[in-house]
Amino acid sequence: MRIDDYNAAKALTEKLKESLPIKARAGKEFLKTLKQKVENADPDREFEIDFVGYSGDEGGIMCGLKEPNNPESKEKYVSSITHLKIDPTHPLAAEVQAHQRQRIRKLMLQDSRGFTAELMTIEPRKSKKRSKGFGN
Repeated sequence: MRIDDYNAAKALTEKLKESLPIKARAGKEFLKTLKQKVENADPDREFEIDFVGYSGDEGGIMCGLKEPNNPESKEKYVSSITHLKIDPTHPLAAEVQAHQRQRIRKLMLQDSRGFTAELMTIEPRKSKKRSKGFGN
């Protein structure tokens, strides 16, 4: 099952590239990653998207992030746009949010199908051959 509409995702990627840099904040999944790295996992921490590229269905639209308030920092992050909260005042914010909702919905469907598909691979029980009559 395809997760992204390739043409729509590439078009959005190109629009985002033209409007760089973009302010963003970490979403839930990106915050979890920051916590695992024992870094500042403040949900109000601002990042600046300075790179955008499309990595196919596996990663979606990937964003390179840096801290705008700390120019000496060489620390950079990469995250899928699905795990970011784009500045709501940005002209493409509504389009990005629509893309995120659609991608998350399709990922959830894929996960649920994956589980049922996994169950379907278990061999069904073999039925017993029925005899023709009582006691025979």
